[in-house]
Parts: sequence; C-alpha cells; structure tokens
Amino acid sequence: SMDQQETEWIEAPDGWGDDAAQDESSDSNFLDLFGNSDPRQHFDYKIMIGKETKSIFLRGFKLDSDETDRSTGVTLWQAAPRLSNYLEAQPEILLQKRVLEVGAGLGLCGITAHWLGAKQVTMTDGDSHTLKQMRENVSSNCKSTRGDGDDDVDHSKIACRQLLWGTDHAQKFLESNGHQHYDVIIGADVIYTESSIEPLFDTVACLLQKPDGRFVLSRHNKWFSIENDMIIELAKRRHLNCTVDAESEGILIFYWDG
Repeated sequence: SMDQQETEWIEAPDGWGDDAAQDESSDSNFLDLFGNSDPRQHFDYKIMIGKETKSIFLRGFKLDSDETDRSTGVTLWQAAPRLSNYLEAQPEILLQKRVLEVGAGLGLCGITAHWLGAKQVTMTDGDSHTLKQMRENVSSNCKSTRGDGDDDVDHSKIACRQLLWGTDHAQKFLESNGHQHYDVIIGADVIYTESSIEPLFDTVACLLQKPDGRFVLSRHNKWFSIENDMIIELAKRRHLNCTVDAESEGILIFYWDG
C-alpha cells in the first residue's frame, strides 16, 4: 500500500532538511495521564458552499504542546483558515480542477477545496506523523456515498500522500501519478526557513500545469523574518511571477510568466 512506501520524516519547527529528523523518544506516543492538560485539540471550522453551511471538525494538537514542538504539522496555523476563507470567496478557482496541497498539515484547506467542488484533491505533507493525523481528518470529514475504502471516502476525489520537496522527489511523485500536473497548488504557512524556499518552488515548478496553473500561498507567520520579496525573487528564477492579492491579507498567487 501507499503507506508502506513512506519515509519516516519529521519536520521540527527549528530545522528543515536532513538534520531535522527528531529521535523517537520512547515515551513520545503516551499522553501524560497525570498531567494537567490533554495536548489534543479539536478545531471546528465552518465553510459556506453556495447557501449551505458545511462543518469541518479537525483533530490535532494545541500550538504549545510537546507534539507541536516535535512535528510542525499537527496543529492549525493561522494561515490555513485565511487560505480557506480565500478559497471559499473564490470557489471558481477550484471548480472541477485538479488540486494539490503542499504542507497540508491537519488538512483544513484540502478538505475545504474538496467540498467547494474540486475535481480531485491530493493533500500532501512530508511529515509522517502529520500524514497520520491528516488521514484521520479526511476520513471523518469527507465521507461519500461513493466511498471506496473502509472509511467511506471516495479516494479518487481526495487522497493523502507523502511528498518531500525538491525536484527529484517531485519527479518521482509525478511519475507515480501518471504524469498528471495540477491546475491549482495551495499551501498555508509552509515556508519555515530560507533553505526550504527553493525546494518548495522546485516542487511547484515540477508539478504545476502549464501555462495557466496557479500556486496560491497563504502567509501569516513570517518565520525567521523571511520577507515576501525573497520568496518572489526565488519563484521568478523558476519562471513563476507573483501577484499579491490586495483584498486578502497574506495571499500570494504565483503563475507562469510568458
């Protein structure tokens, strides 16, 4: 199965790359039963689909929990609701489109894209802990009468896969999905360090459909004071131009030049 081919890879907040994998501490999987607080947290979110309200319930961890210190993707960063709101206000961006989410975390934006009418959504993260939590959230929020798995989810419409960034990883990913590029790529607060920017845009450049694909990036946390100018410059070197959405704070939209 897809799960067995995944690499154990954990993204810690203070590092990115080969040295970022954390040692598995032997007690990492046990909650502190006698501690004061359960680190788990439920995030409830509502989206409007036309005139209907759809509720999304995500399980994850509190921002200040030990789990979040070990693995950045298991909580809900502020950029995710912002990206979700943006997509909700512009559902035509997604309608009947093939959508890829990078650094999907708990899965809010990918699940939102699915309910807003994307043709197919592939939600990805590099972090193996995060993928486990994301799959649980997809199972509980995306049930369908045409579900084909034990979890009643139609996996031809929404799927979770591991994607590590960089050209080599992206090429392998592309080969494994029949060389189908994506109309829209989305990501929320996925840039932590300067060293992650180029691998991210190499990945986007490899997987984004030409000539009219769009990469929608939502930024809330300016990690390590990384400014948009640096991101825009590195994207440009890969023939991706940027427009900053005037209406929505922190939304950058990248498109192919020419």
